[in-house]
Amino acid sequence: MLIILPDHLCVSGVTTWAMHAIKGLRERSIPAGLIVHTRPGESVPAFLEPFVVGVVRDAPSIHHLRGCLDALVPVYLKAIEEMHALTGQPVLVSPNLHGDCHGAIAIIAQQHPHLVRVASWIHSDNEYDIAVAKRYEPMVHAIVPVSRELESIAKRTMPKRAGDVVHIPYCVEVEARCPERTPMVDRALRMVYTGRLHEQQKRISVLPHLADELRERGVDFEFRIVGDGPEREQLLRSIVSNDRIECIGAVAPEAVQTHLRWADVWVLPSRYEGQSVAMLEALSLGCIPVVTRVRSGAGDAVIDGHTGMSVDTQWNTPVEQIASGLCDAIVSVMGMDMPAIARNAHQLALKNHSVPVHIDKLVALIERVTSLPDRPWPDHRRASYSAKEAELDGSTPPDAIERMEAMLDSLAAKKVLIFCSGQHTKDVSAAINNSPAQIVGIVDDDPSKAGTGLIGYPIYPSSMIPELGATDLVISSWIYEDTIWAKREAIESLGVRLHRLYPTQDTPLADVILASSRQG
Repeated sequence: MLIILPDHLCVSGVTTWAMHAIKGLRERSIPAGLIVHTRPGESVPAFLEPFVVGVVRDAPSIHHLRGCLDALVPVYLKAIEEMHALTGQPVLVSPNLHGDCHGAIAIIAQQHPHLVRVASWIHSDNEYDIAVAKRYEPMVHAIVPVSRELESIAKRTMPKRAGDVVHIPYCVEVEARCPERTPMVDRALRMVYTGRLHEQQKRISVLPHLADELRERGVDFEFRIVGDGPEREQLLRSIVSNDRIECIGAVAPEAVQTHLRWADVWVLPSRYEGQSVAMLEALSLGCIPVVTRVRSGAGDAVIDGHTGMSVDTQWNTPVEQIASGLCDAIVSVMGMDMPAIARNAHQLALKNHSVPVHIDKLVALIERVTSLPDRPWPDHRRASYSAKEAELDGSTPPDAIERMEAMLDSLAAKKVLIFCSGQHTKDVSAAINNSPAQIVGIVDDDPSKAGTGLIGYPIYPSSMIPELGATDLVISSWIYEDTIWAKREAIESLGVRLHRLYPTQDTPLADVILASSRQG
């Protein structure tokens, strides 16, 4: 088995999973290895080096290839051919984290279909992984969601391939016995966050507010934040006057365990997850998880009052409200039998997420896909996910411009907002800029984009919709359309009519416009 990591050489959930998988397979004498990318001047980290069998050196970012996969294919193919020579069998390949990683394998599957069996892992509840799996479905032998919720989504969005959806939870090392902690008598509650310091996904701006809320309620606590990421400096500025929080920074994987053994409670305020490996590590060491209840693998492991606590949130729930909810949950846990909850958490991790259990599932997957027929990539389809100049990105269907033009023609002279500031909107920018409708601006719920601009229009948060004077809001996304449409009632309560371009995969464009004209 080959696992490709084109973008994550740091300690992360996907990287940790990949290391456990490769090590566990090798211990059973099954050839396995990692293929990684390094930036100019970057070397493979020491903790990853023993697992690496191929390196795309001095590589341009996987996010900026613009359809050119020439640097990837030879390295990927060499590793595949070497592993095939060892076994005489097709090689199970797991491309990850970006569509172009799949695209390079598609080129190989087009030219050498007998060499590869492809498993598309669904790591995260961000719609992107599902969209990539859907695009590369012709060459994919298995779709592997890491949580039950993602399994349900994969089967619903790819019903013809439901039989090829194989749920395999992440794994962590789990000791036979749950570590014991000193009783909480005459000592502070110990809390920890372990993970990337990333706002869009992890929503780390909640953490200082949580500390403030606990202090205001008179809770005696110590709080360690362990990890690194793009928002580290911003976080440090926000906690400079808070002596209850210690920002540890990046540490080696074994040091993370030290902090988890120290802490009573582990917190995670994410907007989305697939199945947090950091959460599973906390469970395995009896560190009680208190998490936001997003559509993710948390529901597989966090049973309120039994193995942890979860808090309802939405993508754009104010951070102060989330902090208050997490504080409520933490106070509730403090009133329960915490040692019993810790033991329950450990037992769940041992039963469902230990490395031996995971490797059993990987071995079964390898045996399953090896026996399946070749699935060559079609000659007539572009292999890359990203696109060259004037071509559409893999996240944009081929009739996207036509659909946007027709929708905006039906809204001529009306004041219209465009929902989403991603690649799809860039790809259909000509239709937007030449629209007979009055384009007021672009709406996006990513807080980091508020106040910026795209294709000549300002970007606003959805909370500002009532102030903008628009009558209609058009979703400009194929990947996220269903998620946004599910919020239709709340969005339309802000005074706009919501329109979608892709009601179902096979809906004719004329029917989309007719349905839109009948709204209201």
